[in-house]
Amino acid sequence: MQISKPEENEYHKFYAGYVNGVDSSDVLQCIRDQKEEFISFIHAIPDDRYNYAYAEGKWTIKQLLRHMIDAERMFAFRAMSIARGEHGMLPGFDEQGFVERADDSQNSINELLQEFESLRTSNIHMISNFTSQATERIGNANGAKVSVRAIIFIIAGHLAHHKRIITERYLEHV
Repeated sequence: MQISKPEENEYHKFYAGYVNGVDSSDVLQCIRDQKEEFISFIHAIPDDRYNYAYAEGKWTIKQLLRHMIDAERMFAFRAMSIARGEHGMLPGFDEQGFVERADDSQNSINELLQEFESLRTSNIHMISNFTSQATERIGNANGAKVSVRAIIFIIAGHLAHHKRIITERYLEHV
């Protein structure tokens, strides 16, 4: 199934960078490809960088990975809910608070990557089983209209965005 790129009125302008940062030819294949590429990318980072933050008050790479997992889980919940016809307002989430309250100090990078891999695999199955009609459904998340297909693009674009952040800000002197 081809998932067409969402129109600008299908998502809040905050997400435009994520949506527009994705090649629209086959977003589902992009999400599939990202899984292994991202795991390999993180494994290639020197171990001493996982607890590195590039500035005071910024997340470490491990915390950024936790954020990516939490955000993808929230995006997937929204996509599933809207695809199944939910009309109520879906909640936002406090990304800073989520990271602060997640104690990943005892989790290895491999454990975090296993969680990411499981989540991404599950989301690939979920998205693969959406009908074309389901991807076009529009709901309300965090106080804004959003379509299922926009959320799918956001999932891909969010990972790509944070991979760029890691490359530019965390690995610039490695």
